[in-house]
Amino acid sequence: MSFAATVRGMRSRLAGLFLAVVCAQALLAVPATAAPAVRLPRPTGVLPVATSALHVVDQSRVDSWAPTPRPRELMVQLWYPTWSTRGTRANYAPIEVTRSLEAALGAPEDSLRAITSNALKDAPALSNRLPLVLFSHGYAGSRATTTALAEDLASHGYLVAAVDHTYEAAAVRFPDGRVIYHSVPPEQSPEDVTAAIRVRAADLTSVLTELLRRRLADPHRIAAIGHSAGGATAFEAARTDPRIRAAANLDGGLPSPVTPVPVPSLLLTGEWQFDSWTEWASVQRTWSRHLATSTMGHYSFTDAPHYIAPANLRDLPAEIFTELFGTVSPTRATELQRVYVRAFLDRWLRGIPTGLLDRESHKYPEVKIRWR
Repeated sequence: MSFAATVRGMRSRLAGLFLAVVCAQALLAVPATAAPAVRLPRPTGVLPVATSALHVVDQSRVDSWAPTPRPRELMVQLWYPTWSTRGTRANYAPIEVTRSLEAALGAPEDSLRAITSNALKDAPALSNRLPLVLFSHGYAGSRATTTALAEDLASHGYLVAAVDHTYEAAAVRFPDGRVIYHSVPPEQSPEDVTAAIRVRAADLTSVLTELLRRRLADPHRIAAIGHSAGGATAFEAARTDPRIRAAANLDGGLPSPVTPVPVPSLLLTGEWQFDSWTEWASVQRTWSRHLATSTMGHYSFTDAPHYIAPANLRDLPAEIFTELFGTVSPTRATELQRVYVRAFLDRWLRGIPTGLLDRESHKYPEVKIRWR
């Protein structure tokens, strides 16, 4: 099965699920009431965490998704360690983003405003030239939707830069007040898919160049990570930008014919299997692992499990709920993301040895090594 077919299959299934979600929520007719605050799990590192937004304009690139020719313009969310312990806690996401996500889920308006983060807004950084993790969201996703993972990495001393892929992201608000909503339709051909992934990978390169220009990251310790289509983006960025030293894909299909990723690579997925993942295993020559988690749904690899309570998603039909969120608790889903991604990054950006990626753990029995 080609990547285009894989992506179309994944997106068709997920689009059908979201349509079913919206219909089911309408039938449930749950009144839109103020949901109690849902704070994302606290970071596990010892360092306080801060976050700030960065506006990046790449004058060297013409935005192929913009309605009229203009430079490629991006918003980036940075998470990083800080020495501050007091200040204003950052909002989870701009209201335009949460409302776009709510519409996709069929959730009550402003229900996701109940999600609260842990990071302080715009607090000073502990240091510069930190090991850098670039993050790419899934199709119609947002730079906000992996906040729990980003905050945790920052608490362990990483700089995380999550990129909104403008026109493909759910919504992007710029400093001048402009908001650009998702308007890129699902790709219909292998050529369309390849072009979209290349745009996304170039976004990561643009942001990387800007962060290095500002001397915010260590140029020798850089990784790329992504969820869903963002996972393919992370692997593509590692293939095209030699500054990236490691790449992780969270439950994302891969382009076919699959080409090897020239750096250490992690594929962390649910229990299903796509042909492109088998092809990837057959061509990889660098250190690589495919870990499959039996309890995770496609969106278990994001913050989405924490949306369940405020968005009234628990009463969805069981099949839909399991496809989206798996059978794992929100807290456990976040723990699994954090533990395995950090072990991978610590190994390849910091040289910290770990056996977690080489053998199955009794502490995490739901995670199996499918290929290495």
